[in-house]
Amino acid sequence: MRTTSANLLRTAAAALLLLPAAVLAQQNPMSVRNLADGLPGAYGVARHPDGTVYVSQLDAGQIVAIRDGRSTPALADGWKVSEDLPRWAIKEDVPLSKWMEAKLNRPGPMTISTNGTIYVAEQVPNGRILSFPPNPETGAYDTAVCIPVPWLEQQFQWYDLFVDTYDRLYVAGMDEVGPDFMKFGSALVRDQEGDWWVMDFGPFARFNTFALSAKQDAMLLGDKSHGNISWWEVNRHIMMGGSAEAAGRSTLQSLAYYPDGSFVIGQIDGPGAASVVRMDPFSGQQVPLVSNLKSLGDIEMDRVKGCLYITDPDAGRVIEASPNPAMAYNEVAIRQIVRSIEGMSGVASEAPAFLNTFFDRLQDAAKDLLPDEDATHSVQFTLSDIAGKMPIVAGRVQTVMNVEGAETDPIDTLEFFLLFPSKIVMTEDSATPSLSFFSLKRKSGKIEQTKPIFKNEVGVYRMSGTNIFKVGTSGGGLYVPVVTCGLKSVDEGIHVDLAFLGTGVYDDYYLSLFQGPMQQTATLVVNADGSGTNDAATVTYEATFMEEATIEGLKGKSQEKMSNLLISGFSGGGAGANRSVGWLRLGKFPAQATVSYGDSDTGVSLAGAGGLKDVLDKKELELRQSAADEVTGGDDEGGLAVPEDLLPGGAAAAPAPEETAP
Repeated sequence: MRTTSANLLRTAAAALLLLPAAVLAQQNPMSVRNLADGLPGAYGVARHPDGTVYVSQLDAGQIVAIRDGRSTPALADGWKVSEDLPRWAIKEDVPLSKWMEAKLNRPGPMTISTNGTIYVAEQVPNGRILSFPPNPETGAYDTAVCIPVPWLEQQFQWYDLFVDTYDRLYVAGMDEVGPDFMKFGSALVRDQEGDWWVMDFGPFARFNTFALSAKQDAMLLGDKSHGNISWWEVNRHIMMGGSAEAAGRSTLQSLAYYPDGSFVIGQIDGPGAASVVRMDPFSGQQVPLVSNLKSLGDIEMDRVKGCLYITDPDAGRVIEASPNPAMAYNEVAIRQIVRSIEGMSGVASEAPAFLNTFFDRLQDAAKDLLPDEDATHSVQFTLSDIAGKMPIVAGRVQTVMNVEGAETDPIDTLEFFLLFPSKIVMTEDSATPSLSFFSLKRKSGKIEQTKPIFKNEVGVYRMSGTNIFKVGTSGGGLYVPVVTCGLKSVDEGIHVDLAFLGTGVYDDYYLSLFQGPMQQTATLVVNADGSGTNDAATVTYEATFMEEATIEGLKGKSQEKMSNLLISGFSGGGAGANRSVGWLRLGKFPAQATVSYGDSDTGVSLAGAGGLKDVLDKKELELRQSAADEVTGGDDEGGLAVPEDLLPGGAAAAPAPEETAP
């Protein structure tokens, strides 16, 4: 089973100290009401985009829709199963007849996509994952589509699943055949392209629940065996932290997010007893939310209404639990954890608020450039659009203290926006310096900002070997201040050192910044040469790039510190910035799939994990089948036409691959 590095765990633990105490110190009871009862075996619960709540019933083998407290069957009478099934999914223990059975066998966890498609998993070993897209003409759920998972030979039982707005399908389950100490668990995701990835796996693991943040970039993953919880940054495949034995002596059953971004844990406390608690991810402190449950099946977040739906299978009811007073979902806690990790990695996914005006102006400029016929087109720029093409360092720094009387007009704020920091940008005919924008405001309101001290036609030269020759002239100039930027990543965070050299027009400004989950510091040093407003040779300011923002919290509005430092677009610019190989890729089907290995920081090589060699052996066989298919002109990847001598159990067994290290 994969582990995370000691440094990352220490950093994640340190990040947990940063949340304002008010976020979780206050206990806020829940208002609880019965949404529906008389539903024996009510287990999975999901919210439809139109607001309708759907529930699966284990023993009844059906899915119902709840409207006005009454339940009605959700699936059309006589629904059928689509024959669109890859041949590799048909096995001795899962024959075609089982796949095509138009009957739900103990339907359990379920989820509904943004287009209204229902996904459900059967709660039996080798149970199917089925999707029910609405009929485009009638809207009825009359056809099921089977979703097989490649490479899993164990008799898996899927305990949770979720589909996000990007159509990524998450599933978590475990092998349910044999004694507990022989269990094998796995948590997987199918991406938009149809490729399957293993997020975590291993013997003794019993993954049974997860939850996704509102921005769908942070996932909670629960391990039933010891009640462990881990949280992951989904887009970069980074494990951000974890909590061992979070369920204590209870059995971990379900996970969700509370509106403030803390964690909701559904647990089985004993025979005929279950409860829901809220856990502070920073301190581990837990607060009871809902008790007096006979059992617990699933928890669904309704971010529109700001409530939780909880199923109690033994009582046959679904309850709605809402914070009292009501509060909106802002998920402050998990957002702070994500920003802490991004601060270390140097690759942000969100632009600070102070850059909103910049993006607005950029979009306006792009609209002006569009031809008239495109005037109605929407132009949107995001941080990802820009950082994907060029590295950015930007920030807003506020001074908080300086030497008394050192300057008659002290500095108030300094802002900067650097594209290609400290780089020479090569164009077709010339090399240009990086683009640097600087603005400094003093207490009196006086502003210093980037300006040209020379503008004219400049020569454009090209170097070939040791020869330099002029190829033309171009408009250009020299701008001040001249800016240099240095970045250094360490285990605790990232250092940023900036120099704004005034060249006799302004004073020289040296800015040292440090951003990490545990600490954020800023120091501004002014070196005067008589040209600026500084009365002393050198003045040092204590400063900050953190800014307080008002957030709607548990009891009305609360304050949270937000970072105004942005470092983005550096593919390898920080600790853990590129961890896309942190998950195991299985591919779309068991042929021509690829294996990615975890980085060295995980401490355990996936190549040594139990069962991986079997996967590689099977891949070798499937590659042979694929090659044979190309020769014989067989079906596409969904159904391989393979000669009998290459089929398992055929006239000639495929030779074992050579014993080479993967």
